[in-house]
Amino acid sequence: MTARRRWLDEGLELLAESGPGGLTIDALCARLGLSKGSFYHHFKGMAGFKTALLEHYEERGAQVFIDLVESLPMADGAEKLKRLVEAAVTDETPDEVETQLRAWASKDAEAREHLERIDRKRTEYVRRQCRAVVEDADLADDVTQLIYLVLVGAGYAVPPLPVREQARLWNRLIAYLESEAGRAR
Repeated sequence: MTARRRWLDEGLELLAESGPGGLTIDALCARLGLSKGSFYHHFKGMAGFKTALLEHYEERGAQVFIDLVESLPMADGAEKLKRLVEAAVTDETPDEVETQLRAWASKDAEAREHLERIDRKRTEYVRRQCRAVVEDADLADDVTQLIYLVLVGAGYAVPPLPVREQARLWNRLIAYLESEAGRAR
């Protein structure tokens, strides 16, 4: 792992624990046991770090999963959705990152822009897979929204809904979609 990546991964951990207000150079240096000089070697101040962190999460929180599923030898549809669920369950990113990122995006235009791209990428991919399962585009779009609302809403429930429980709900929605596709045949 590169030093820059270590800074970014630690930034996600710190974001999960302390929120965007806790993202400081001093806190990052203390956690990593590295100097401010090392920080400035990789980033142009805190604003540059936050931009890099948002890009890192965009890659890690959306594109990595899509690329992983797309690399598997299977057709679009239910199998890809199930593999996406498996990837989400085994992801090591703390669940709180998503919630903290959404809180950050509510107050920061740059964070909101990145989050909108993440949401768009994720929902477009899930929608494509749902539409490959069932011919009813409205039903596929509704299931896409429900899957995504479970993802987003789970972090705001008290207590937050664990990823494994989210996965159980996602799998029920996928099974429903498959049963509706079977009925239409």
